[in-house]
Amino acid sequence: MSRFIRSVLAQDEAVTASTVITYDLPVNAVSHILFSLKCLNDTGTLSNYSVMQALLAQVAKLEVLYRGQAIISGSLADLMMLNFMVLKAQPFGGNFVKTDDAVRWVTVPICFGRRMFDVLEAFPSSRKGELQLQVTYAAAQTGIDTVIAQIETVELVDATPASFLKYTTDTKTPSATGWHDVDMPIGNDLLGALLFSTTVPTGATFNASIGQVKLLVDNVEYGISFANWESLHGEMLLTRPGLYLAEHFHRGIAVASNATYDTGIQQEDDTLVQRYSYIDLDPLGDGSFAIKTTGHNRVNLRINQEPTADAIRVLPVELVKVGQAA
Repeated sequence: MSRFIRSVLAQDEAVTASTVITYDLPVNAVSHILFSLKCLNDTGTLSNYSVMQALLAQVAKLEVLYRGQAIISGSLADLMMLNFMVLKAQPFGGNFVKTDDAVRWVTVPICFGRRMFDVLEAFPSSRKGELQLQVTYAAAQTGIDTVIAQIETVELVDATPASFLKYTTDTKTPSATGWHDVDMPIGNDLLGALLFSTTVPTGATFNASIGQVKLLVDNVEYGISFANWESLHGEMLLTRPGLYLAEHFHRGIAVASNATYDTGIQQEDDTLVQRYSYIDLDPLGDGSFAIKTTGHNRVNLRINQEPTADAIRVLPVELVKVGQAA
């Protein structure tokens, strides 16, 4: 019989901007961490309101460290999107209203497996102090104040996982436009990669920091011989419920008879979801299409940087077998 323990790591801790906080994680196998941020709206200026962008931006970097080495590393926004892609489950929260000083919150799962509570895919048991959570808070964000952190963990008692997920961030700002390479890690099975593009199609142009992508193994095109940003992004949410995540606004149509408004067509804002795409090398969730990188000299993405040479981020998703180097 399997058993889990859900416990609180941080209970309603006041967040101080621009600080770094470190916690020791449990010693049993860990399935996932539930990272929640609570706040009050600071929306006296209504345009400062965002559904969750400001809350996510409050965490500049979240890392899970094992003996000082990063197993998970990224901004909270990036990790939210990555876990959404891998688990096919979006984060949630509550009281998403624009009222000034109203409370609201968002909860982001940080998972060590492709399924929560999977006794075969979780971070294995460790000694006290070996596995740590380190949170780097950003400067204070516009539109929110009185930020509070709640962190909970789910341990799997007596579980002996065979593998766990590892995902860290590679940031690059190319020196020029055109094609360039981003190397993927070698040694573990590669399940996919989250892509962040600073510039995305908007306004009157289709330009994107990640315009096109190829995947190469030992300098030979593998799987993705050529893919466009539009298709990658359009495909990203086909098998995932994505409407709630996309920050958007509605066009108001005035009604002459009273002061109310009819709701017009939803229009997307490009502040959050629009800047991400995902390369899925595990579409069935069983590893059958994963790239076994062991024995290869190089695995890399070849990316075409369209007119603006600005920052991109790539978060490879690795499946690490317990007992081999992470």
